Amino acid sequence: MQTFLCQAGKPDHIEYAMKKILIASLLFTLCFSIAAKEKTRYGAVILPDKTILTMELATTEEQWIRGLMYRHSLAPGTGMLFIYDHPAPYAFWMKNCFIHLDIIWLSQDKKIVYYVENVPPCDQPDCPSYGSMNMARYVIEVNPGTVKKHKLKLGDEIRIKLFDK
Repeated sequence: MQTFLCQAGKPDHIEYAMKKILIASLLFTLCFSIAAKEKTRYGAVILPDKTILTMELATTEEQWIRGLMYRHSLAPGTGMLFIYDHPAPYAFWMKNCFIHLDIIWLSQDKKIVYYVENVPPCDQPDCPSYGSMNMARYVIEVNPGTVKKHKLKLGDEIRIKLFDK
């Protein structure tokens, strides 16, 4: 009788294991398809002094919200370029951002309309917002000191080059 009970329990154990494998497979497939959809795109900005910075592009709402959150460093000569569908007075905050940043707002015609330098990270629940009251279509986040190093000023034109998908 005891042997029968052990054998009777085996199909349940196999069924449980199969369910776990199925769930794991579904989760893997879901994660893989999300990662495939969210392919990182790159571009470049060319500053007035001809310096070229490589930019990770943020072109979707999810990418706009995430920005550079949870990054512990930003390689020299790189940053993130937020490209919006239409000009507006966009505001940024540093919640869950671990690095200081210079943030630069550009108009539709890619001229600097506002910038803030060395914006600190924020680990508080209520972080301050940084933003331009001017209409911007593009926003650039770069390492602190970039504005000063390249002597950027209001009205400077920044060229943008988008790399192929």
